[in-house]
Amino acid sequence: MRAIFLGSALALCATTGAQAQSFAADRTLETFTPTALKATLAKIGAITQDQPDRPNITVTFENGLKADALLMACTDQETSTGCLGTSILVNYDTPTDVPMSQVLEGISEYNFRQNFGRAYIDPEGQISLRMYIIADGGITMENYMQQLGLFAASAAKFPGYVYD
Repeated sequence: MRAIFLGSALALCATTGAQAQSFAADRTLETFTPTALKATLAKIGAITQDQPDRPNITVTFENGLKADALLMACTDQETSTGCLGTSILVNYDTPTDVPMSQVLEGISEYNFRQNFGRAYIDPEGQISLRMYIIADGGITMENYMQQLGLFAASAAKFPGYVYD
C-alpha cells in the first residue's frame, strides 16, 4: 500500500513538474529558465539542443536559421538559475566577394529598418546578430514567444541587407 501511495505521489509530482514546464501564454515569468525558454521556442516550431559542458542552447528555428541561446544576468550563471536575460545570437559568414564598405552599409541599413536584433561585426571579424530580452518586472510567455518569433523572422531577412 505504501508503494502505491509513493508511486502515486511521484506521478503527481512528475505531472505537476511537466505542467510547470509547459507553455502557458498568460503565465508571467519573473526569471527565465532553460525549460521556459525551450517550451517557448517549441511553441514557435523551433528545435533546441543542449550543448555539452556549456549552459548554451543551440536553436534551429522553423525557417532553418540556427542560433545560440544563453540565459544571462543569472544569480548562478553555471546552472542558469535566477536569470533576468535571454540572449539569442546568430553568426553569419563574412562575405569575401563583397567590399567591407557594402557589408557595413548593409549592417547599418538592417539596424535602421529592423527592430528585433542588433547587427554588428564582432572582435574576430564575424557578422553577428543578437537580441536580448529582459524579464525585469516580469514578462508573459506570450510576449516572450512573440519577441523570439519576431527575431527569427527579422534575422531571416538580414542576409538580404548584406549579401545582395
